[in-house]
Amino acid sequence: MAMEVSRDLNDLLKALPLARVEGSKHISVRGLAHHTKQVEPGFLFFCLEGNRSDGHDFIPQAVQAGAAVIVLEKDRDVRGVTKVVVPSVRAALPIISQQFFASPSAQLRLIGVTGTNGKTTVTHLLEAIFSGQGWKTGMLGTIKYMIGGEHFPTPATTPEAPDLQKILRHMVNSGATHGVMEVSSHALELGRVSGCDFDMAVLTNITGDHLDFHKTFERYLAAKGKLFSQLGGNFFKGSRPRFAVLNGDDPYYDYFLRQNTVQALSYGIDSPAEIRATDVAMNDSGVRYMLETPWGQETFSLQLVGKFNIYNALAATAVALLEKIPLSSIKEILEKITEVKGRFERVDLGQPFTVIVDYAHTPDGLENILKSARAFAKGKIITIFGCGGERDRSKRPLMGFVAARYSDYAILTSDNPRGEDPWQIIEEVEVGLRQAKEYGKGYTVQPERYEAIRLGIELARPDDLVIIAGKGHESYQVFADITVPFDDRQVAEEIITKRLSKIL
Repeated sequence: MAMEVSRDLNDLLKALPLARVEGSKHISVRGLAHHTKQVEPGFLFFCLEGNRSDGHDFIPQAVQAGAAVIVLEKDRDVRGVTKVVVPSVRAALPIISQQFFASPSAQLRLIGVTGTNGKTTVTHLLEAIFSGQGWKTGMLGTIKYMIGGEHFPTPATTPEAPDLQKILRHMVNSGATHGVMEVSSHALELGRVSGCDFDMAVLTNITGDHLDFHKTFERYLAAKGKLFSQLGGNFFKGSRPRFAVLNGDDPYYDYFLRQNTVQALSYGIDSPAEIRATDVAMNDSGVRYMLETPWGQETFSLQLVGKFNIYNALAATAVALLEKIPLSSIKEILEKITEVKGRFERVDLGQPFTVIVDYAHTPDGLENILKSARAFAKGKIITIFGCGGERDRSKRPLMGFVAARYSDYAILTSDNPRGEDPWQIIEEVEVGLRQAKEYGKGYTVQPERYEAIRLGIELARPDDLVIIAGKGHESYQVFADITVPFDDRQVAEEIITKRLSKIL
């Protein structure tokens, strides 16, 4: 995503009155970097302090790579380049980034989607609806960054401010009129989306997650709330009003309604809401419901499976209606969508049992897909799952409990152990999984993920349902000192093919 931009340093520092500059302010800055690998001659380098490393320690490498300006908050001897000392590099990062890329979000209809689960599906549904109107749309999220039909690398669900503003600028320069993006709790807490001019903020749902980072659920909740509290600086963007779209069935609906500073539109199934699904019916091929809205009523028949996908569709529908898209057009587009990669995605090679790959990596996410599966499963449910290392440890026994409660048989394996001992993770998950015995269920432990998937598929009998949870769209597995290629779907296809060949 090459982009020729040049800004005078003095202009970039206009909104930072406390910045102390040592060296010339009239330097032409050619780019922004927060990692030394990004630095090119004439770039400005931010000394970000992270959990594992401190950018201040890499100043010599940045200078050697050609950095013309160093932004820092600690006392460091910097020679040969301009030094900008600020109270907080993290706080200065989005301000300078927005200035450098000339506030691109102000020129887009920008929709931010946050919540514990469902963000990826909602953004994909919105991209499909907007593109179906002939609108060029940009999308940023866990699976991919995309502008129109052009795809880009995906470094994080929500990237750091310089990368985010660069992508938004590329959207505008490419002629995109709309942008939809997942907004993670990390991004909100770290200020990555500060300076983004959102038109709408969408809440999917809230359950506990990322407590390794946020430490408490209250802080996690407060981070999510920032997306809604920052909407009200101006009730209009141009001539268009701003909105919040909230899940009326979520237990924390009232909290987000209080955090919200603009008009709110609710959606739901079980509680009264402006956008509401009634007469809900679900089976293994999709969902059907009557949609009631202030804009009229329609019966929707979606090829997406599970109650959780009704909520995702309702959220996308609410946004689309606020964008003045006709209900009939929304219905037509949503009913054509068969699946989102790694989200309740079927692996079907003609085998007499069902195999599903899903990204569910939280207790709530796993419970949602298992409950949905239970509603239509004709045979047994076999669940293959694990928990990632160096992440929220409190959810590990809960994941085990959910698998025990809703599966007929569970296979506990490794996810992305990262720097942790896989057996330590397994032992913590197994605390909850042992309760399977209370429900008359069985389970086994197989730390090798390939072998766990092979075992699950080998155990499946006609009409059984095998769910491979945790990694979804990911095409790799992360260990302490190596990342290896590993795609649950591809592995499942390989094993199913081998099993079918034996049968034949």
